[in-house]
Parts: sequence; C-alpha cells; structure tokens
Amino acid sequence: MPRFRLLSMGTGRRGRFKRFLKLVVAVVTVFLFLFCVAFPILVHYSPGLQRFLIFRHTSLPGLSFFSRTEHFSKPEDYNLLGTRNFYLQTEDDVSVGIWHILPESLMFSAPDGNSEERTRWFEESLKKGKPIFIYLHGNRFSRAAYYRVELYRLLRSQDYHIIAMDYRGFADSTAVAPSETGLVTDVKAVYNYIKKKAGKTPVFFYAHSLGTGVACHAIADLCQEIRCPNGLILQSPFNNLFSEIRVHSFGKLLTFLPYYNWSILEPLRKSGVVFDNEKHIANIPIPIWILHAQDDGVVPITLGLELYSAAMRTRAKKAPEVRFFDFEDHYGYGHNYIHKSQDLPMILREFVKAARYSK
Repeated sequence: MPRFRLLSMGTGRRGRFKRFLKLVVAVVTVFLFLFCVAFPILVHYSPGLQRFLIFRHTSLPGLSFFSRTEHFSKPEDYNLLGTRNFYLQTEDDVSVGIWHILPESLMFSAPDGNSEERTRWFEESLKKGKPIFIYLHGNRFSRAAYYRVELYRLLRSQDYHIIAMDYRGFADSTAVAPSETGLVTDVKAVYNYIKKKAGKTPVFFYAHSLGTGVACHAIADLCQEIRCPNGLILQSPFNNLFSEIRVHSFGKLLTFLPYYNWSILEPLRKSGVVFDNEKHIANIPIPIWILHAQDDGVVPITLGLELYSAAMRTRAKKAPEVRFFDFEDHYGYGHNYIHKSQDLPMILREFVKAARYSK
C-alpha cells in the first residue's frame, strides 16, 4: 500500500508539470503571434498607431509623467520667471503653444499680468540684440519636461532668449494628428514670426532627438527660400529615421521578421514620415554644431557620426564649418542630459560667436 501511494504521488507531480508546461507553451505562442504577426499587421494598416510610435504625442492614462492638464499658462510653476506663454496660429485651424523665456538680464524687467502692453514688451525685447534660440524638442512629453526646462535655464544663464514650442498634437497645441509636413509647417511659422519681431538680432535653432529631423527639414526649406537662420545646434541627431528605427531597442526586436520593411518602414515612407537628415543637411549652408553623448542608448552616437560624415561630403565647399562634439560615456549624459556638461556653456558661447559673424 505505501508503494502504491508513492507511485500515485509521482504520477500527480508529472501531470501537474505537463499542465504547467502546456500553459507556458500556450502563453509563449500567443505572445509570439501577437508580437510577430498581429502587431506588425496592425502597424501596417493603422496610420494612427504609426504616428504614435514615432511621435509619442498622445498621453496614455497612468503612463505619462506629463499630460495635457499641465499649467502651461503658468511657466512660473516651473521656476521660469520672466516667461510669456502664448499661442501662434501656424495654418488654418492649427495653433501651437509657445514659451518665450527672457534672457537673464531681462527676466525681471517685463510688465506684470497678461496685458497687451506686456505682449508688446516681450516682442520688442527680441530686437535688443540678445541672441535668440528656437528650441525643438524630441518625441514624448512637452516643452515643460524637466530636462528641457533645465536646458532653458542654462541658455537663459548665457543671456539668450529661448522660444520653446510644442508641435501640433503635443501638449496644449491643437490636438490634430502630427506628421513630418505638419511639424515642419509649425516650425517655419514660428520662425517667421520670431524673425519678423527680431529685426537684426541673430536667430539660432537648438534641436534635440526627433526635433533634429524637424529642424533639418524646416531649415533646408527656409534656406532654399533665402531665409536661413544664423546657425543650428543638433543634440543627439540621427542620419535618417529608418536607421534610427532599426537600432532602437524596440525596433531591433522586429528586424528579424521577413516582412519587417512591409509592416514598419513602407507605411511610414508612404505617409511621408522619413526625417531624412542626410538629405536635408546638404542644403543647410549655415554653421552646424553636433552634440552627442557616447552612451546615448536611444540614438547611438554612430548615427550622429554618419550625419556628420554626410554633411562633410555633401555640403557646399564654401559652407561654414560643421563641428562634432562627443561627450565621454563615463559622464552618464545619455540621451537627455548633455546640458549637465560643464563644457556646454563655453561651447554655446563659441557657437554664437562663430555663427554670428559667419558669412
């Protein structure tokens, strides 16, 4: 009798193990089907999902640090005194939210309140000769993201104006689906407004991550219209969007699929979302300085170097210098924190000086 009980117990354990193994196999099979079959098909046939994966413009409940309920009208809540929040119409039925952050020497000079006098004062301040930086952020979040605010403070400490905008579909800008063409339209409209108000004051662009794609496209267009800005800083840029997708941690999980191009890349190409920085940078005849951290895990420094090489090969011989600054990995700046570098203030001053007098 004891022997029979022992065999029965062993048989029971084997049975439970087999059931557990079948469950694991079923779960893995379902996961692989969803990830390798259903998800790529969904991406191919869903323009909305394609846009979200690239721009990350829509807040997901419970998963976003920043939402559309942020107090953009109160930049002082982000310790940005001397800042005007306003909205600019970029085309029919589309407006974008903007912060005009005053340079340090002017931050306590603006009139209080939201009067027309204050608006005119801010606009007139752009003509006083203090360099102006239009900042173009990357995907996700808004102009109020904390690491972006830290960069604004650094730029302000160098006595520069900062124009920080949110593209359509982001933050408190008009809630329409973003596209490469749409974002470029927004940026060109903001630049035209600032340039008109600035007079002879130099206007520069500082672009980060996906914002480098928007900047290169928009500035190439502006330069072809003989309306170039004075200079461009690219932080953590890529050579083109498809190269970035292939090396991104999420994109790499799908590159082994035989239908990868069909499901991921072709729909983006057909919708015009390519952000081909290599192509556009050839048509930007202004000073361009590239900043990239060696430990950038989102846009690897190799892509920044490829863009730099393309610029050196394809720009006109008489075009101003392109410079590349890499930041060693032991600093831990990664993708978002180059502004913490003690060398950056000096780099900014040298850039402004070089670009201001470049011909």
